[in-house]
Amino acid sequence: MDLDFEKTINRDLAKECDCMKKKFFVVIAIIVVLVILLTPVRMNLKDGGSVRYKALVYEVTKIHRLAPEVDGVKPYIDGFEIKILGMTVYRETNE
Repeated sequence: MDLDFEKTINRDLAKECDCMKKKFFVVIAIIVVLVILLTPVRMNLKDGGSVRYKALVYEVTKIHRLAPEVDGVKPYIDGFEIKILGMTVYRETNE
């Protein structure tokens, strides 16, 4: 009788171990996907000094663009733009 009980316990422990391995791999896969989606790449734009940080799901642009020169007006447009999934959620410039 004790031998059957030990086999049952060993089987249950093996199932728990397999379950823990699956959970571990799922957590690692989620972390890898998040790192890929959220890691930005810096791009320098040739419009006067703007810098864009672009990832797969978002984009942040620090705008520093040459403006058409008008009497007494600042020759640059400065500001920020934030896009999430291609939609602009924030844009501020001093045009």
